[in-house]
Amino acid sequence: MAKNFDAFFGTAEVRALQMAQDRQVDTLRETSGAVVHARTFSADDPERLGWDVLRQRMAQDKRITLRGVSENVVKKALTELADFNPVLHRWDIFLADDDALRTACQPLTQNPLPPGLHRTANEAIDDNFIHEVQSFLTEHGVSPFSKDALAGRLFPAQLVVLHDDTKNIVATGFAAMTHNQFSPFEGVAWVGLIAVAPSWRGKELGKYVDALSNLVAVDELGATATMEFVAQDNIPSRRMLEACGLRQSDNRTVAMLSMSQDRMTR
Repeated sequence: MAKNFDAFFGTAEVRALQMAQDRQVDTLRETSGAVVHARTFSADDPERLGWDVLRQRMAQDKRITLRGVSENVVKKALTELADFNPVLHRWDIFLADDDALRTACQPLTQNPLPPGLHRTANEAIDDNFIHEVQSFLTEHGVSPFSKDALAGRLFPAQLVVLHDDTKNIVATGFAAMTHNQFSPFEGVAWVGLIAVAPSWRGKELGKYVDALSNLVAVDELGATATMEFVAQDNIPSRRMLEACGLRQSDNRTVAMLSMSQDRMTR
């Protein structure tokens, strides 16, 4: 198989967003109110970050994300960014601490995988393999990150991948430490990029790979808790998160304000 060393993957717009975020990791790590994100410019405290910064990024990137904020902050964002006529895309946020995750997830990962499936060893996840992961995610409606982000070279992170006997990817997950020292979510890992090949759905692989990803977050990355995002109408994913010990936050949400109707990722 030919080697693919291009760091970025996807449409021209997605690649540009990945590149912009990767270049700013060091700055975002030291910026109060910002999130070290790999796909869109994100804030977990827009008041501390400054609305002028968000207006500038909205003009540049056509979208910004507010992570773990209150409904009042979302309402203020719609006012502050009204000149862009933003489209509001929403996800609910689910959270759990490390004890709850171990209690719920460890039994799930002790169940044997279906015959012919295996967890990909961390040392086998090189840049060429990550290119396959990027392609797999895109094929299943999940906007991928750059190779450097997925490899954990920009911030502490780990891919979780299941493959079959022919080395084809059948499921993915990801855990990453993306909140900086100024964040109300310092120490909380983001878990996401959960995808399962259609031919393997209905076998609880999503739950399995999500449980693995949450355990990686607390046991390998040192997270004190995790967060995951899910659309309000995605009932299967909500049940999966609840099975892994996460519970919906009643007073926090995730909002993307975009100049496009496209949600970018499911």
